Amino acid sequence: MSLMIFICYLISCSFSSAEAHFSHSAHYNNGDTGIGDKYMVLQQIEPEYTKPNELSQIQFSIQDKQGKDTSNLVGMVEIYSTLTNERLSAYPWTKLAVGDFQIPYIFPKVGNYQIVLSILNDNSNASSGDIINTIPPARTILGDNSNCNCERAVFNVSITESFGFIFTTVIYGSAVGVILIVGLVLSWMFLSRRKSKTNPISNDEFIKYSVLFLALGAAIVHLAVYSGHATLRYEYSIFLISAAGGQLFYGISYILLIFSDDKLTVKKTDKKYVSKEYYKKSLILNWIGLTGSLVLILLYLYSVTFPPPLSPNATPEDVDLAGIMAKALEIVLVIGIIYLMRTEKKRYLYSIQTYDEKST
Repeated sequence: MSLMIFICYLISCSFSSAEAHFSHSAHYNNGDTGIGDKYMVLQQIEPEYTKPNELSQIQFSIQDKQGKDTSNLVGMVEIYSTLTNERLSAYPWTKLAVGDFQIPYIFPKVGNYQIVLSILNDNSNASSGDIINTIPPARTILGDNSNCNCERAVFNVSITESFGFIFTTVIYGSAVGVILIVGLVLSWMFLSRRKSKTNPISNDEFIKYSVLFLALGAAIVHLAVYSGHATLRYEYSIFLISAAGGQLFYGISYILLIFSDDKLTVKKTDKKYVSKEYYKKSLILNWIGLTGSLVLILLYLYSVTFPPPLSPNATPEDVDLAGIMAKALEIVLVIGIIYLMRTEKKRYLYSIQTYDEKST
């Protein structure tokens, strides 16, 4: 665990401090590229899965190479059809007070398009105002900046009718499917133990299996959505992967603990008995699970109420289906862990009392 945290820290230090100031960070139809020697440009479309004949906003965030904000730039945006190489629209040279801006556009049909952003060089004589509101002729080579005294960045986007629905369905379907598979496996283990005459499962052990399912389910949800946060902050994805790793660690450790408990020969005659070693391990694991789950729940509540830590945006996070799924699992997980902690304590006190009575 310590090694994982150290590696994540090193990875996070290797990236820039901020990616963009978009209200929603997309992972489809977005891109970033260096432009000239001074700037880094990030681009995305809102809505993320834009359909033809739907009003969209083409968003840009122009930053310097250190990830800092830029201002007082002169820029122009062009939109080309990849199929015909025809320039479909052009937004004239405009004075940009800040490097974050967006332009409205309706893509006419399904297909691939190229969005070209041009930024006038600082040493250009035209920056005094002569070029403002003008549109130069279309170019055959989109990245060509000859006779322009500017730097140009080209972004490729794809407009489809149903990709967004298909992609979202696959992602959430995969997460739900894995959760169902884990649930079925744990249910099979539970039913097998329930029917066993030599070592049947108790109600308390049923709660343990439920807690395992909840922890593994929450981990799967975090793994399913971590990539969508990488374009907003790399640290967010690292945090989600670490959270999933912690939940997997907790769940797998509890599985191993359950099987180690099954090996106690005294349990065949007294189901309430628990060894001191088992109780200590169980208590440590439960405190880890309880503390981690509460931290994740509180951080989520904070992030949907206030701008989250390190966020480049001054707005709270959106409440989405994945977040609701993960937090619902974690809330029930907290209840299950608290129940287990109380039950294990009662079992341990009973074991001590029984051992003392047998000793006397």
